[in-house]
Amino acid sequence: MKKVVSLFRIAIQSKVHMKRRDGLSLIIWLGLIAWSSSFSSLQAQTRTGNIRGQVTSMTNFSPLEGVEVRLINTDPVLSTQTDARGQFEFIGIPVGRYDLMFSATGYEKAIRPGLLLNAFKELIVDLKLETTLYELDEVELSPIKEKGLPNNEMATVSALSFDVEETRKFAGGLDDPARLAANLPGVAPNPFISDNMISIRGNSPRGLIYRVEGIDIPNPTHFARIGSSGGSFSIFSLQVLDNSDFFVGAFPAEYGNATSGVFDIKFRTGNNRQREFALQAGVLGVDLAAEGPFKEGGEASYLVNYRFATFNLVNAVISYATLPTYQDLAFKLHLPTKNAGTFGIFGIGGMSQRLNPAVEDSALWEADLDRFRNVLASDMGALGITHKIAIGRKSLWQSALVASAAKLVDNKEYLDDELAFFQRDKNEYTRQPLTFTTSIRHSFSERHTNKTGLILTSTYHDYLSQKFDYVQDRLFTQADEAGRTQMVQAYSQSRFRLSPRLTANLGVHFLYYDLNEGMSIEPRVGIGYQLNARQHLSVGYGLHSRTEHFATYMTRFEEENGALSLPNQNLDFIRTHHFVLGYRHSISDRLKFRSEIYYQSLFNVPVEVNGTYSVLNIDELDELRVFDNSGTARNYGIDLGLEQYSQKGMYYMLNLSLFDSRYTDGQGQEHQTAFNYQYKANVLGGKEFKIGKKKGLNKRLGLNGTLTAIGGERYTPIDLIASREARETIRDESQPYTGQEKPLFIFDFTLTIQNNKEKYTGIWAIQLKNMFSNRVPEYREYDALLDQEVFQAGASILPVLSYKVEF
Repeated sequence: MKKVVSLFRIAIQSKVHMKRRDGLSLIIWLGLIAWSSSFSSLQAQTRTGNIRGQVTSMTNFSPLEGVEVRLINTDPVLSTQTDARGQFEFIGIPVGRYDLMFSATGYEKAIRPGLLLNAFKELIVDLKLETTLYELDEVELSPIKEKGLPNNEMATVSALSFDVEETRKFAGGLDDPARLAANLPGVAPNPFISDNMISIRGNSPRGLIYRVEGIDIPNPTHFARIGSSGGSFSIFSLQVLDNSDFFVGAFPAEYGNATSGVFDIKFRTGNNRQREFALQAGVLGVDLAAEGPFKEGGEASYLVNYRFATFNLVNAVISYATLPTYQDLAFKLHLPTKNAGTFGIFGIGGMSQRLNPAVEDSALWEADLDRFRNVLASDMGALGITHKIAIGRKSLWQSALVASAAKLVDNKEYLDDELAFFQRDKNEYTRQPLTFTTSIRHSFSERHTNKTGLILTSTYHDYLSQKFDYVQDRLFTQADEAGRTQMVQAYSQSRFRLSPRLTANLGVHFLYYDLNEGMSIEPRVGIGYQLNARQHLSVGYGLHSRTEHFATYMTRFEEENGALSLPNQNLDFIRTHHFVLGYRHSISDRLKFRSEIYYQSLFNVPVEVNGTYSVLNIDELDELRVFDNSGTARNYGIDLGLEQYSQKGMYYMLNLSLFDSRYTDGQGQEHQTAFNYQYKANVLGGKEFKIGKKKGLNKRLGLNGTLTAIGGERYTPIDLIASREARETIRDESQPYTGQEKPLFIFDFTLTIQNNKEKYTGIWAIQLKNMFSNRVPEYREYDALLDQEVFQAGASILPVLSYKVEF
């Protein structure tokens, strides 16, 4: 083990900014690590580890004593009870996958299946139990709180649990939570490997917001685009994530300023008893993680993760036009006190840059696009302080303060005949929000729980947008504004357990934005009915609204007399009604079926006056226009999902989404939206095998695959005549999104070999993203030199080899 750690230290201390020739050295590292590990002790006994955690009340998160905790798939079954602090522990358990069952008098049972225990590293499972309304003679009807249900108990419909342990196995995820979420029902991935943007139920990716530790934050993505909710890779990895919630419609009242979905991300708490480390090296770079107590015997802990990645090493295979490089840091400090509650400090930060260089030898110019140099860069960071404290036995008060900052650059330069660069397009945006949130949760009785809160956000903006006009031969400034905006959000939501079978979640959300003086009051309703112990029916409604990007409000319009105006400043919020009918069936303890039928009616949509352009069809802010709120849209469809959690090492998930998405333009004409793929189907699954019987079954071989089929991407055809006159790409907007690429079929495959040693666990992984190299055009543009339409195909197969050691 000392050899392995020493090799990683050498790697970390070496120069991180790799060039192409560094690929050989990285491969040598991996080989040496494997060679070194082969000389480790080969004891025949099975490795063991510990399983522990804490059980608390859903009411105010106070510890629950006397809860029975059972390892239900051991022979004989192992059982223990929580102590006065709500804590439990199993010591010296053989490595492998286990199911935990929690039960206590007066509380609903809960199960956590398929938990993986590795050698040395402790498995920590924290859980919240809810009081039951069932009488003793109704025990057989009482449902078990299933795996897969959201953490937020006030979510009735369209809420999916992002279980880190399960989703970690999904092939093609590349350790990116957003890409893994694309496998969920109702969520369509971007057809390009280089993007992690996701469309929810036919909506633009811009309708999604991210929340970390209870706070809305700017787009937490490397290579983020201005005005988007995505980019290429999330700036935090699965190393720091706890089970989180993903909402795809009609979300609870505490979430606002979003029209399609919410990714409510939770960071896990670091181990407060022993220090644990994880080191990973691969062809994409390095990944380092550490966690542990601040002092022995204390309750406080830390968790930190750092990554550096570059595509230089795999560029010979995938032939990216650009060479992206990024790095990020994420951490969480858990600081409990005796009388003042629990404090937490968390932070995320990332830097990324991608350069598409111009060809500086004029003899090699084959197209006009060869003369462009594009720079895409994004830096983002957030630092927050959280606090929660129980007030009596029925209330919980929570507050948080977070400061964030993001700077995005998307610039384009052109190489003229004298080989001098001059600016073509310039887009630079800085955003610095400061957010304070506070809420109080109170249980009036076992049947009525309320959560009421306030969110205040003050944001500084600085935006510059310049676009070259070929006709006038000048750089025209579309926007050049800086200033501060204020947003106020407030909400109150209650959960009424009207009977053992019937539950109602009722709430209201308030949104105010001072830039356009817009205001919205949004009712939210969810009703669930437990048909029997295994079947559940639900219905939900929500009115949701969203502000536009600062740049949209600040778009300049030049009058005939040369005066400048801001015609978009008074645009109203885009608003949408969500209607959902859902059904869940627990076919067995591990096999779950879910279905939802939905209808979304969007109104107040910003569209170009007397044109066909609508903000619903963009995934980033790449063009500024003059709008009014006369547009509408509708999305409807059905999501079906069948999922089996790990059983004897095997798992699978089958999802099918059928939908239709259409909008009306500024002339009242209806068209298909850019994200009307019409269907998405994916089949994913895998199998784990215990191997190495002579050495105590300490090795595990994992085979995982994901097959995704998605309808062709829609696009607006290019107007060649207009493009020729303007010497740039002009689309025929009289035919919006009438073009469609061929359907896309993507197969991702992952092979892992996990070896549990006495003091550490080593994991080899080979990931093949888009194994069959199916791809579609990433963009279609007019090339002035060739005088024709050209397109750039998206990246093909992406192979990723890595080795990880946990100790």
